[in-house]
Formats: sequence, structure tokens, C-alpha cells
Amino acid sequence: MGKHKHKLVFTKKLAIAVTAVAVLLLPAANLLAAGPITRGSGGNGLRVSPVRTDAVIQPGKSQTVTVNVTNVTSATSTLKAIINDFTASPDESGNPAIILNPDQYAASHSLKRYISPISSFTLAPGEQRAVPVEIKIPANAAGGGYFGAVRFAPLSTPNGPNQNVSLAGSVGSLILVKVPGDLKELVLIKSFDVRRDNRASSIFTSGKNLNATVRFENRGNVQEAPFGKILIKNRSGKTLSTYEVNSAFPPGNVLPDSVRKFNVPLKEIKSFGQYKMEGNFGYGTGGQLLSAKTTFYVIPAWMIWVATTIIVLVLFAIFILPRLIRAYNQRVLRNARRK
Repeated sequence: MGKHKHKLVFTKKLAIAVTAVAVLLLPAANLLAAGPITRGSGGNGLRVSPVRTDAVIQPGKSQTVTVNVTNVTSATSTLKAIINDFTASPDESGNPAIILNPDQYAASHSLKRYISPISSFTLAPGEQRAVPVEIKIPANAAGGGYFGAVRFAPLSTPNGPNQNVSLAGSVGSLILVKVPGDLKELVLIKSFDVRRDNRASSIFTSGKNLNATVRFENRGNVQEAPFGKILIKNRSGKTLSTYEVNSAFPPGNVLPDSVRKFNVPLKEIKSFGQYKMEGNFGYGTGGQLLSAKTTFYVIPAWMIWVATTIIVLVLFAIFILPRLIRAYNQRVLRNARRK
């Protein structure tokens, strides 16, 4: 019986030792479990500029913008102009989704219906032509944003002069118009996070290939160009780096009823630790402000493995080991009684 008591005492001491080691290493497990705190354009031997024109036109007024088209080939070319509407690309990249059907208009914000037809013209090799594009806004036009594209392609395309021409067979210039009136300016931050390979997370195994991603949603009726800064701070609140968002000229627009994401590469995330990301942005004629915050962690893979192992040990010590000890003790007592 004395031998069995000795084994029982040894087993209890072993359980206490395992639990103590797990408790000492528990902060690493807590860290693992912590979540986030809250262009000239060219193609088909043609070059066009500018690639984008922004204009403000009053209702009942007209305005002519100029698009320069250059024949960069060694052959004379007769060109036709194709007028299209466009919408925001569904991939949130900001690229235009051109409506190629010549008989189709955008459901809203259509500029195509307000652009006057453009006659075909001929360009000699190396010749450039300033093409006038007349935009007539009717007096009863509602205030807001209107968008269209003017594309140029050789007249002698297989589909003929009045048929649809693919994007690959043409070059184009985008035109974005603001019509004063009852303008609604409302932009929201749809999401604000850190991503690798376009997958958002709050825990990463290294600081390589990380992007800060902010997605703006435009719930107004006019295009907006939000801009601002993203700050990366360490755990103590010290600013490590600052990044500009949508600072290029011309800045990227978020079209009404759409979402656009802006990705900013993070180059100063090099070591293990907790990082805080803050974004401060502005938009609109009134200088409206937006802000967002989040927290993310860089934890090496080996450290995650260790933390996972610790969690398993803790769970084993709390739930499994006591049962094993009780079962062992009961078996020892049964054997002792039989003797």
C-alpha cells in the first residue's frame, strides 16, 4: 500500500508541474488569440491624350473638350469615333467597365446621350489631330455626375463603321462631368484592413508583401476622389511610417453607387510584434473627414506553433490529465482492495 501512495503523490506532483509551466507561458497563447481592435493611351497604331478629362458644366450649357489623337504607324488611317457610357468595374479596381453595345446607355449617370456625334477623319503617318468633343447638358438635367468615353478606331474594321468595336481594337479617353445642382456627397469607409494576396487578416507570419487596403463606398450622386494618409504605429503608439492614399494626379475617382479599393504597400513591417494602423481621409467640396483604425500582428510561424502547443498542453492539463489521474488512482485502489 505504501508503494501505491508513493506513486499517487508522484503523479500529482507531475500534474502540478505541467500546469505551472503552461501558466507561465500562457501570455503567448493570449497574444495568439487576440483579434483586431476595431495614363497616354496607345493601341492599334493610335495614341490618345489625355486619357481622362474632368469638366463642370451648368445645366442648359455646352462645353467642348479636346482629345488629341496621333497616328503612330507608317500608313495613312481613316478613323471613326465611338461614344460609350461606362460604369464602375465590379472588381473595385477603379477601371471603367465600358458599355460596348452601341444601342445601350448606362442606367444612370449617362453622358453618352449628351455628347454630339463626331465625324470620321483621316490621319497621315505621324499626324496628330485635336478632336473637339462637344457636350450639351440640357436645362432640366439633374445635378450630379455623368460619365462617358470617346474611343477611336480605324474605319475599315471588319464590323463596319457603325458596329461595335472591341476595346483591343481602339484607343479612348474618359470624360467625367459634374453638373451643379442638388449634389449629394456621401462617402463611407466600407472596410479598412491589412491584406496579403488580397486576403484580409489580423495575424501574419511575416511582414513581407503586406498591403493596407481601404475600400470607399460612394452613396452620393457625384464622383468623389477621397485622399488621405495611413499611419503605422507600434504597440506604444510611436509612428513608424506614413503612406499617402490617392495622391497621384489626376486622383482616382469613386463613382456613385460603387465601391473602390485603394491598396498601399507596407514596406516598414519587418519584425515581430503588434502594429496599429490608422487612416485619416478627406473628400468632397466641404472637406468632409473620415477615419478608421485597426490592429494587426506579425508572429513568426515557429512562434505560432509553440503557442499552439502551449494551448494544447494547457487544455490537456486542465481537462484530460485530471481524468487520467482519477482513473489511475481508482485502478490503484481497486487493486489494493483485491489484495
